[in-house]
Amino acid sequence: MSMSNVPVLTFSEAARLFLQDCKLRNLTHSAYSSHLFSLRTFEKFLNENKLTFSELTPFDLSNRYMNYMLDRNLASATIRGRISTCKVFFKFLFRDGYLSANLAENFKLIKATNRAIFTFSAEQVEAILNQPDRKTFTGFRDYTMMLILLETGMRLMELSRMQVSDIDLAEGTIRIPSGKGRKPRIVFIQQTCQYQLLRYLQERGEHPFDDCWVTLKNTPLLHGAIKKLIIDHCKAAHIQGTRGSAHTFRHTMAKSYLLNGGDAFSLMHILGHTNIEMTKRYVDLFNQDLHDQLKKASPIESLFSKAETDLEVET
Repeated sequence: MSMSNVPVLTFSEAARLFLQDCKLRNLTHSAYSSHLFSLRTFEKFLNENKLTFSELTPFDLSNRYMNYMLDRNLASATIRGRISTCKVFFKFLFRDGYLSANLAENFKLIKATNRAIFTFSAEQVEAILNQPDRKTFTGFRDYTMMLILLETGMRLMELSRMQVSDIDLAEGTIRIPSGKGRKPRIVFIQQTCQYQLLRYLQERGEHPFDDCWVTLKNTPLLHGAIKKLIIDHCKAAHIQGTRGSAHTFRHTMAKSYLLNGGDAFSLMHILGHTNIEMTKRYVDLFNQDLHDQLKKASPIESLFSKAETDLEVET
């Protein structure tokens, strides 16, 4: 398409076309929401700097927009997300002939710093699990959900989308049909969790829908409500020094798995990571804990310690 035939778009028109394309490409809800939020931030930048969308230049992105984000002390991971949206947004507009050039072609991503990975201590886990009143249906349900999070390391979104038909108690598995990146996987639950889930399903009863988690009104328990109730239980347990969230259960499971002899490769599949590098972050961050565990489990130390004890007994 020649430059003379390129339509002049407002930002709102361009954003509408892009988001429509995202829906047609069947992006995940989280990916779509991330793009939507990033575009709103970008629109705010345009309005505050009185910039016309049709007159933008690459400099406006790589310099002015970047400084706009840096001046607001946004985390590097947040800035990367904003830049990523800009890159796919302007690539789409250029590819489909809405712009004569890809303004974000040389808009470089900044390196994201590794965020701290928070985990619960054994005492904190016990305190949190003691918060729900298991004599009530909601307390019994909440307790079961948190056990599932701790046992499987599944994401909050995956937990909230659990279906009864995904559960195979005989095999001790839960099928996650569409995890992050739409990759299906199977996670395993052991005897204690199997028994708890069986009891919950009996309490849940029959419903015309397949959603696993239900309210007292016999309607599906939604993602936002699950997120809030887990945060509330953590607050009630007076958790300090770590984030009281569903994702902390996931990190805690990963740490426990490694400390108890699990390997990074199998953990990658359990957590649904797309590559081993993501999982290795856990190994690196828990390195001191693993080292302390090795001290306890070292066969040489154990052998020599026993020899010294036998010698003391003989003398």
